[in-house]
Amino acid sequence: MIAAWKERAVLALALSALAGPAFAQSEGGVKIGVVAAQTGAFVSAGNTIGAGVSLAVKEINDGGGVKIDGKTFKLDLLNRDDRTDVNVAIAAGRELVNDDNINALYGTESHDFSVSMTKITGPAKVLQFTGNSSLGAILTEQSVAPGGPLHYTFQTEPPEFQRSGSTARGVLKLLGKEIGQPLKNAVVFVADDATGQYLSEHYVKALEANGQHVDLIKYPPSTTDFTPLLTRAKSLNPDTVHFWYNGDVTLIAFPQAVQLNVAKGYFLFGVDPGVWAERKLVSTAPVTLSCVPMCWGAPPSPEAKSYFDRYFAAGAVKGVQSSVSLLYYDYVHWYAKAMEEAGTTDPDKVVAQIEKMKYQGVVSKVPLYFDKRHRVTFATEVCLVKPGTSDKFECAVEEPPAEPPPGDNAG
Repeated sequence: MIAAWKERAVLALALSALAGPAFAQSEGGVKIGVVAAQTGAFVSAGNTIGAGVSLAVKEINDGGGVKIDGKTFKLDLLNRDDRTDVNVAIAAGRELVNDDNINALYGTESHDFSVSMTKITGPAKVLQFTGNSSLGAILTEQSVAPGGPLHYTFQTEPPEFQRSGSTARGVLKLLGKEIGQPLKNAVVFVADDATGQYLSEHYVKALEANGQHVDLIKYPPSTTDFTPLLTRAKSLNPDTVHFWYNGDVTLIAFPQAVQLNVAKGYFLFGVDPGVWAERKLVSTAPVTLSCVPMCWGAPPSPEAKSYFDRYFAAGAVKGVQSSVSLLYYDYVHWYAKAMEEAGTTDPDKVVAQIEKMKYQGVVSKVPLYFDKRHRVTFATEVCLVKPGTSDKFECAVEEPPAEPPPGDNAG
């Protein structure tokens, strides 16, 4: 997986080298770009990025814009579709950075794409905000220091050991209570691609840290008939099956698992209870759902409910991963506030301001801040669907572990 990232990163660096560092603001405006999947295999997450950023931009501009050193600037949003294709993503990133001279980039939603994109944004001193925990593999105190290649890169979701740890704990608590017996055997079912490989590494360790024996089953990303693999999963006699990570694919595989009676209970990563309720889905077996990071179908705070009301009123789709938008929405507001407090659009001064700030966003009940590796920390919401119902949920917000479990490199 890392080798594949390096190959893509080299390609991205070669492309970005065609143009030197560029930084500019349009007359009366600060340019920000989005690169995300509006089409392709990962559109369910990708379309939320543009929608979340668009809402933040509208709110800031409607509120009078960004006031910098006595002048007022509007945010100018440029949105690009990467079509869930790394080559398209790189081309779009080059265009936005080298031709359009954006100040900040939001995206992409695919883990390996984001790593490649840093090779374009870094040399150009363009701030990059990416909700992918895979950046933890390359974000170090040295790489994000002034002069480092990732000084302008920020990871807008927690380290994966934290997200996996809080998710696993919440899932096992809710399923164990509903099933009424200790849970010991788990199967993790995941796509065999770069994102699936990375995420499952940490989630398996998190489950093991919670006393589970774990079998990992990987499927080709193009799979539509999961029967043979699920039959194999059933032969392992699991208490639970955990579906990672693409919500759209999960909703194809999960009904097949229930029909085959593979396990006593299930976990569907990134499937919002709002989708479960709207589609009137029903399961005879207990099901847990998680949101990245909180659920629009069961918002845990008044601030979250207000956000999702505004988000959908603006025309966003009610999808399985609509809450991913919060990994970007908060950070547009944060970026705007940092420019105002720094009194400039200069990227080095804005980064220095962000590094010392705390920002109260929607995504967390406590103020957000970036650690020495440009990562944030916040909780994860997990919900249980009562068997035989479409709209009866029990939800819990789980705090992340402070340290990685044994065998997890915390990257």
